[in-house]
Amino acid sequence: MKKIGYILLREYLTRVRKKSFLLLTLLLPVLIGLFMVAMIVIATQAQEELRIAVKDESGLFEDKFRGLDQGEKLRFEYLTNNPQPLDTILQHYESAGYDGVLYIPAIDLDRPLGFTYYASSEIGLVTEERIEKAISEEIRKRVLERENYNTDIIDKLDKNIDITKVINNEKQDGSAELAAGFGYACGLLIYLFLIVYGAMVMKSVTEEKTNRIVEVLVTTVKPYELMIGKILGIGAVGLTQFVLWGALTMAVQTFIGILLGDQLAAVQTMQAGNGMADASKSTQIIADISSAFQALDLPRILFSFVFYFIFGYIFYASQFAAIGAAMTDDSDAQSFTFPITIPIIISMVLMSVTLEQPFSAAAYWGSMLPFSSPIIMITRIPFQVPWWEQIVSMLILLVSALAMVYVAAKIYRVGILVQGKKITFKEITKWIFYK
Repeated sequence: MKKIGYILLREYLTRVRKKSFLLLTLLLPVLIGLFMVAMIVIATQAQEELRIAVKDESGLFEDKFRGLDQGEKLRFEYLTNNPQPLDTILQHYESAGYDGVLYIPAIDLDRPLGFTYYASSEIGLVTEERIEKAISEEIRKRVLERENYNTDIIDKLDKNIDITKVINNEKQDGSAELAAGFGYACGLLIYLFLIVYGAMVMKSVTEEKTNRIVEVLVTTVKPYELMIGKILGIGAVGLTQFVLWGALTMAVQTFIGILLGDQLAAVQTMQAGNGMADASKSTQIIADISSAFQALDLPRILFSFVFYFIFGYIFYASQFAAIGAAMTDDSDAQSFTFPITIPIIISMVLMSVTLEQPFSAAAYWGSMLPFSSPIIMITRIPFQVPWWEQIVSMLILLVSALAMVYVAAKIYRVGILVQGKKITFKEITKWIFYK
């Protein structure tokens, strides 16, 4: 164990001291922060104050856009007392202090065409959507009134329906969408970890074999100790990187919140929509999301993620190490790694099925088989999978990971010293049974 610890420490320190590791670890949170800043800036710029003149020849929209003025930077002013034709207004609207002119022709409610916005610069997407929404809603009301419908009653009928879920006589407050998003994120992270760091283990083994450094190392340590130390060391690098990413991302988000507090408040105001009705709707959405987060069993999700993260990596990294030891040149890489990567890719495909039907037979067996359980089970856990299923899955993965390490060590001890010989899968199988 002492020698394994030395090798683990060597592999760990060698990689965390590299400039590439430090650069990648620091770069990702910074990029996330820059992306957030860009989104906030774009959102706040979308709230650029606009003073728009309305030339309404239909007479249907007189003072009907006032709801957009309340608490908004978008302001409409009606040219009711301005008898000038449209062409004349367009020549002088900028000198009058307007940013644009919204022209509404004398329209047919059944064929509402001809709405035009004149300006010297492009209108923002958010502003355009608000204008179109306001016009569409007003036309809808006018048509309903024409047909003798009570618009107040119809407005009351426009309600969002929430279904209360009672599973096994217990009320569930969680959101299926949030659970799916959480499960997908966890599954994707483990998938990336298995591929990236598994390949890193194989590359490290192959390089030492090609450079014949391993022939020196095996004189002081046993081959299986070298393999285990290498797997654990690189795995520790991956865990360190993810922990640092999480911590730095939170720090960046906190810093942005402090630095751009006013802009964030502006974005929240924009998201509140038009008027108090939309504001309360937005508030309700935020409350629902907060409640859904609280309903998630975060300690269980975190514990499960770490477990499947570690043992899924050990299960696959030992295979990559064995294949790396058996390879004699880079041309063998594709044929040897294909059987390992295929189950991981299939697991990603199965994950989409799991998100739609987390308790289907495919999802169940995918979460039990060790080749797919690190990805599939962590995807299912936010959906409150029964504990007994998870415990069985964890035990199977634990035993399988230890068994795979044993088999990989058998292959590693022989393959690491083989040079200049074309290796086949049949021969690799024989190595497993060598005494």
